[in-house]
Amino acid sequence: SEMSNILGETMLELREMREEIISLREELHAVKKRLREEEDEERGQRGLGRLPSDGELDMDGFVEEEAEQSPGKRSRKRDFDRISKEVEKWASNILFEEERTGNGWKEISCNNMMRKKFNRDGRTQVYLKWMSDSRDEQDRESGISDKNSLDYPCIKCYATIDAPMETVCSFLSNEETITIYNELVVDHDDIEEITPHSKITWTKMPKVLFVKSRDFVTFCSHRWWRDGTQVIVNQACEHDDRPGVMVEGQGDATRGFALRGANFISKDPNDPDKTRISILSHANPGGGLPQWAMNTAVNGVVQIEPFKLFHKINEGACNYQQQSSASSQTAHVNSLPGRSAKPAGIA
Repeated sequence: SEMSNILGETMLELREMREEIISLREELHAVKKRLREEEDEERGQRGLGRLPSDGELDMDGFVEEEAEQSPGKRSRKRDFDRISKEVEKWASNILFEEERTGNGWKEISCNNMMRKKFNRDGRTQVYLKWMSDSRDEQDRESGISDKNSLDYPCIKCYATIDAPMETVCSFLSNEETITIYNELVVDHDDIEEITPHSKITWTKMPKVLFVKSRDFVTFCSHRWWRDGTQVIVNQACEHDDRPGVMVEGQGDATRGFALRGANFISKDPNDPDKTRISILSHANPGGGLPQWAMNTAVNGVVQIEPFKLFHKINEGACNYQQQSSASSQTAHVNSLPGRSAKPAGIA
């Protein structure tokens, strides 16, 4: 309805205003800290003694916020902001600007034996291309000998879900529903919050065919476009709290790399009760797997797993819609103002 559209646009404007206010607050904290340091220095030079230290001031949370705005953290946040923009631009170009089968992309059909179950009505289209690591050199992992010499599988998918966008976002962002639609996530954890809308996560996947268990450390970020589209981007990164095993067979899981990826979730322009999801995922399985082994593994799963994923998302979201009222779904997505509602496991 018209009123619903107006309310939706209003909520988007409020989210954007909230992010701008958060950024402004961070800048003000940095300025305040710099002024305090200059005043301390001036008072010391005039022999007036120092001002009370942060620890001597009765200001709950002030020290923590000041520490979070140290030059190192601000620089790190800027790096991740840059990554978010670069990945979004990269993914938007591939998903929406290029022809779906152009520039080396090959359409993948669902396995004949599974088609009736997972893609009977053709709701999902899948495309595959092998490409080298597209990240900036400065963002790539150190000490990996094959990081510039191999092509890795990149998959793009387009699917329609028979449920409203609010339901789909609520279903995907609920950690308790991950196992309903994604069998390739057996464990996950949030390692560090970078901003209220971005974080670094750890994910573990099971053995697939002859490829042993893999784990991934990934930066994830989300935002909303003005038209209501939810954009979730991710890129492989390193983190001291989750060092990885780089050699196959030397640990419980070998470190893989979700090089770059993006998810775009939007209302179906032809049916407001349906949702469109576009996904791009480029990954390096790690462990030094030779090209032939990667080819064999990818060919063994690409005709089944993407179609199964969207079939289960559709089935799960439709059931979720029946079990939840529209008000509770909206409250779930917006229960933590300024916090990320990134669909766990999908990125």
